[in-house]
Amino acid sequence: MISEGQPAAAWGDIADDFVTEFSRRMLASLPRRDQRERGERYISGLLSVPGRKSMRAIATMFGGGAAEQSLHHFIGKSSWDWMPVRRALARHLDRTLLPHAWVVRPMAVVKTGAHTVGVEESFVPQLGRVVNSQQSYGVWMASEETSAPVQWRLVLPSGWLHDELRRKRAEIPESVVDEAPVNCAVNAVMSTAGKWGLRRRPMVMDARAHEAGALAYSLASRQTPFVLRVSGGTWLRPIGALPAGQNQSVCQAQQLADMVKTSGRPVNWTDPRSGINRSAVVSGIKVALPGQEGATELVLAGAWTGRERRAGELWLSNLTSVPTPMLLRLGRLTQRVEQDFGAIAAHVGVMDFEGRTYPGWHRHLTLMGVAHAVIALSSGRHAEEAVPIRRSA
Repeated sequence: MISEGQPAAAWGDIADDFVTEFSRRMLASLPRRDQRERGERYISGLLSVPGRKSMRAIATMFGGGAAEQSLHHFIGKSSWDWMPVRRALARHLDRTLLPHAWVVRPMAVVKTGAHTVGVEESFVPQLGRVVNSQQSYGVWMASEETSAPVQWRLVLPSGWLHDELRRKRAEIPESVVDEAPVNCAVNAVMSTAGKWGLRRRPMVMDARAHEAGALAYSLASRQTPFVLRVSGGTWLRPIGALPAGQNQSVCQAQQLADMVKTSGRPVNWTDPRSGINRSAVVSGIKVALPGQEGATELVLAGAWTGRERRAGELWLSNLTSVPTPMLLRLGRLTQRVEQDFGAIAAHVGVMDFEGRTYPGWHRHLTLMGVAHAVIALSSGRHAEEAVPIRRSA
């Protein structure tokens, strides 16, 4: 049991003692015993409550009204720092999951009101329309078998940062400054890699809805390894000789990839959504970002599946010594994250934060990350026995 009076757990094949021990280890940085106990209860609720993980639903497990007020204070008004918890989680997952990359995934949560921190009416690429939403980026440690989020960064529109009253009500720290979404994505990775003593991993991201050239330049200038999925209209400068009959100084990514299709190599991978082994043909060409003297050498990898005449996927990377089939496998980790976002994160409350403050949002997602890791790690522990894990719906 996590604490006296706690109801029976509903974690399926996940052992109670593992949940308890793991939660306590991740929350060891919290300075007070009562904070650690509330944190354990909150994680328990995220794992056990069916449906939406509202504060009221979680509190119902622990006594109702008084418990709800206590949890509200613990998430929204308490003094504990979420960063040491994230650091402990990231270090543990770096050792146990052995991730191949850090996958950056955008998240947009549609909201009806205007008071939740960061909410603004804007275009959301994932939805393809303008909606009232809160947007953020998560950094996921990912292997081909599983993934888990360890870091979060909230996109704060200027209307939130330059309105003193709004900023005060949302408790946005003075250290938080205005940054474009593309910089928000980069800084999410930088804050993970620079301070937590983790092994160096490539950043993987679907950048088709972003200015891929600017993102690649920002990462390359910081000497950060990356694999970015780019749109066919991304302009690049080929390096070296092109196939016979081709002589262009700047080309679009789709055109460049299709020029070198005949030099492609086969690659196999397991589709995380179906578990089916699939194959593709991958080719690569050395490129650079246009308009930059002495620009970093990059590689553009194109992938064809089935009988496609044009490359269905385009990946841009500064890992020029890595074989192009491996670049595709790294890029495909975005599919692993998408699978785990829907199968695990969505069921432990990744989009269920109800509060209005900046600290509350970060604390909720931090504890959600611990709950997600419980399931991801338990899945790995049971994989050899092929024992399914029943997850709350």
